[in-house]
Amino acid sequence: MTILGTYKCTARCENCCFDSNPFLTERLSLPEILQFIQEAAELPTCKMVVFSGGECFLLGDDLVTAVAYATSLGMITRCVTNGFWAKHPEHGRTRLEPLVRAGLKELNLSTGDYHQRWVSQDTVVNAACLATDFGLPTVIMVELQRERRVTAADIAGDPRMAGRLKRDNPSLRILESPWMPMDHNDIIEQSENRMLSQRTLHMRGGCTSVLNTVVITPHRRFGFCCGLSREKIPELNADWAPGTFNDLVEAGNADFMKIWLWVDGPDRILAWAATKDSRIEWENRYSHHCQTCLALFSDQYIRDVIREHYRERVQDVLFRYTMRLREQQGFDTHLAP
Repeated sequence: MTILGTYKCTARCENCCFDSNPFLTERLSLPEILQFIQEAAELPTCKMVVFSGGECFLLGDDLVTAVAYATSLGMITRCVTNGFWAKHPEHGRTRLEPLVRAGLKELNLSTGDYHQRWVSQDTVVNAACLATDFGLPTVIMVELQRERRVTAADIAGDPRMAGRLKRDNPSLRILESPWMPMDHNDIIEQSENRMLSQRTLHMRGGCTSVLNTVVITPHRRFGFCCGLSREKIPELNADWAPGTFNDLVEAGNADFMKIWLWVDGPDRILAWAATKDSRIEWENRYSHHCQTCLALFSDQYIRDVIREHYRERVQDVLFRYTMRLREQQGFDTHLAP
């Protein structure tokens, strides 16, 4: 489960999935956050709580309390942050240490060309170094696009990072992920092998977020995935109120479209839809599966094809869904169709 306690952020990145900025004020109260954690913990398969945003560190002491509560319920906790709090290492240590004492187990840092207009690379490296000093598994996620200034190699080349990476430290990783626009008609240029096409379709698979992750937003909305485009897809959201968690999970697990996304993923569904309507343009338009998903739910041609022809796929998809569930270690019957 992911808790988006606030969409307020110290940065204002272009193409931010939540249009986060420093001027937003709505947020979840601490009792609401704890209630959501409690309801999630009652689901046997819910093992991790991710605190993100916006900028989760802006929750202040409430974040520490929430991490401690999730830990007390036996759940693993992770924070996703831009690292702004580590501009000065001593201040960063003061901010991170209470979270570690509360049981925080992982830290993810977001950076890249867009983020570094607001939070410097030096600050991000400070945060990563502090996290590894505390023994936290740490991931730095770097925005990927064809033309860019910031790369994973640049960050790895920082002497402080290089020293830690040379220790063959498996708990410190630097990854890259395509930066995507929040309009399915827009394109952020990526290398050819990153773009969805007939040539790359075989490398695309089922969505690993839908049916595996749920979200609570500052607007008390329940998300059925933690995808970057979820906020812009009404079908992937519902209203949450205390006591409704389990009912919402069951409703999601009974939704064929979500099952289909989990089995085949949005890229393969889109390619299939294009075989039914030649007006659907898809090759070399999408690099991130969340942008493809946004197209599935936003493009009227695609919506029409799915509405008119999805029954052709039901038997096959549900069969493969059942087989995959049976193959999974620790299969839980609450997911059965």
